[in-house]
Amino acid sequence: MLATLNAVLALFSDRTPELAALDIAERLGRPRSSVYRLLRTFEQAGFLDYDERSGRYRLGIRLAALGALAQQSSTLQRALHPVLIRLARDSGECATLVVRSGAVATTVDIVYAPQPLVVPGVLGGHPPFHASAGGKILTAWLAEGERRALLGKTLSRYTPATITDLPTLMEQLDDVRRSGVAIARGEWYADVYGMGAPVWDHTGTAVAAITIGFPSVRAGAAQQRTLRPIVARAGAEGTAVLGGVPQRVVPPDAPVTTASPARHGAAPDRRRRVRD
Repeated sequence: MLATLNAVLALFSDRTPELAALDIAERLGRPRSSVYRLLRTFEQAGFLDYDERSGRYRLGIRLAALGALAQQSSTLQRALHPVLIRLARDSGECATLVVRSGAVATTVDIVYAPQPLVVPGVLGGHPPFHASAGGKILTAWLAEGERRALLGKTLSRYTPATITDLPTLMEQLDDVRRSGVAIARGEWYADVYGMGAPVWDHTGTAVAAITIGFPSVRAGAAQQRTLRPIVARAGAEGTAVLGGVPQRVVPPDAPVTTASPARHGAAPDRRRRVRD
């Protein structure tokens, strides 16, 4: 039952916040009648909510309560939350904490900045490893074989800027290792940029990514140069809090080579060609 519950909950995301019972049955590859009974059981337990008007299910309020409790009780989140607060204050952008669990990256903490136009984070969301700043940070320092196993052979396209060519992505991840900062330029959501840095533990493992998300209207070359050392500093602060040991330390203003948009499979865009 727990495995089935986990499989059902994994079907929901920020892109598919609601699903009909028929959709769930098809995605699970199980008979409709048994899935209907399971969904009713999960609804009664508070894990799912059913909207009678739309005939669709969404995640239940009990999960939100459990998530809030887990957020308060997690050692990593509690330790790094003050770092996120300072990052949101210093950058003026939404700051997030992203961790990896197996083959999934998850946003486990968010701090918003007082901006009239903000990029909302999704607590519990799963940023893709190849198309988000946090995902790239969590992937960059893996051995090449582990990288390839995690990314798979096919990279999903979310926007015209998404990198779907594996060799190009591997080159960019090598750049991230050299610079210590990852940037996503409208690759998961169009017109949304992300920038992240690693948080290292005492074993020299990147256990988390500290990131910011900001709209493309605030992503000019000068603004990126301003944000870059702020994000790198937040990663260093988080590492210090954990007593971590970085694998590689590079000045936050070190240049990063960037593949051209054409190699990424995107139309030419002046903003994506600037050096960071």
